[in-house]
Amino acid sequence: MSKVLILDCRDYGDVEDKIARIFEEFPGQWSGKKVLLKPNMLSNRPPERGVTTHPDIIRAATKWLLEAGAQVTVGDNPGSNGRGINERCAKGTGIADAALGCYKNISQEAVTVELKSRFTRQATVSKAVMDADILVSLPKFKTHGLTQITGAIKNAFGILVGGEKQRMHAVAGNYRNFAEVLVDIYQIRQPDLVIMDAIVGMEGNGPSSGDLRHIGKIIASDDGVAVDAVMATMMGKKPERIYLLKLAGLRGIGETDVSKLEIIGELDVIRDFRMPSTFICQIAGGILNNRVYRSLTSHKPFILTDKCKSCRVCLESCPAGAISIPGKFPLIDRKTCIWCYCCQELCPNDAIELRRRV
Repeated sequence: MSKVLILDCRDYGDVEDKIARIFEEFPGQWSGKKVLLKPNMLSNRPPERGVTTHPDIIRAATKWLLEAGAQVTVGDNPGSNGRGINERCAKGTGIADAALGCYKNISQEAVTVELKSRFTRQATVSKAVMDADILVSLPKFKTHGLTQITGAIKNAFGILVGGEKQRMHAVAGNYRNFAEVLVDIYQIRQPDLVIMDAIVGMEGNGPSSGDLRHIGKIIASDDGVAVDAVMATMMGKKPERIYLLKLAGLRGIGETDVSKLEIIGELDVIRDFRMPSTFICQIAGGILNNRVYRSLTSHKPFILTDKCKSCRVCLESCPAGAISIPGKFPLIDRKTCIWCYCCQELCPNDAIELRRRV
């Protein structure tokens, strides 16, 4: 039976004792082990934006592991590519400082591994992920316009190096296929321990431009799928209605039935928690003919010209090559767009929103 620990934690100034409790509840042989702490370091946003794993949690986990004698590395691959982007994201998010000297740009060394997927045969991932004796995943409690939630399974997407993220979006093509690819990637190297930052979460159109929601929890387990199932339940959704979790459950790589979990702490449903605007559309997409779904229900990215700074991040991150900048502002080719929402997710100025039938 998978065990999930749900701890009350009102603010980030109170995390050290909580992190210590987690390591006590999930003991391991840490001394001399190479431990990779993998946060959610999506983009260069300050901690108060609630987009990335809060540095206080990273600092507490790093400190505990160092004192336990572990060889700690803290690192992730952010969503955007480019020279120096990893270091900028680590510094801007506060993760580099919180790593207590253990931060490393893990994108600099990569290996190609077999990927058991019907979409592609291999994936290029950070060597540090494969070399680690113990992988600790530190996801954030957030919604996601494409996958509905972003937690432990989605956090595994960050093991991919460089343009691999864009390639995976391109080979998948739609949200159901992409969910399958994410589970494929998660199975490359499942985390040994998951510690989810649920003190301040995100609702609405996450994972970067949603609304912050104080939740006051830290969730932990050695079963990442169970952590995601608990998160979905707290959001007021049945885990089996989240396609990502449904696939993980069918493959037997973690427990999605919360009634079968050993839960330590209170599993409370958050009142009036808002899912992405795409949520109902995706549920309908599993029922309707795909062509009808695409024409009637799907949300599309729309450029907000009053916020756009012409930074070109959307252009550089679009897996389908659907974005051009013929003038001052980006232009999206609707026929080429695969609705992966990478542009909305990675826009540093929140200048892209999802609208129905643009």
